[in-house]
Amino acid sequence: MEKPKINYPCVWYYKIIGSDRELITNILPIVFEKRDYTFEESHRSRTGKYISFDFSAQVKSEEERNKVFNILKNIPAVKIVL
Repeated sequence: MEKPKINYPCVWYYKIIGSDRELITNILPIVFEKRDYTFEESHRSRTGKYISFDFSAQVKSEEERNKVFNILKNIPAVKIVL
């Protein structure tokens, strides 16, 4: 299967699923202090244990896109990044 062609720079969208809304909300401005991004809560699990967020940021390359992904993935309260 051929890899899709992505034209950079572009805005890339990530879905974050986590367990601690406050920690995630507070850490993003620190981790991404020099980057423009958008971030908003999108859904809460029925029990309230998990929260999903929509996060988007301008990326200049595949390397930068993967770097943002890894930063998000390594936030302690983040369980999944898509």
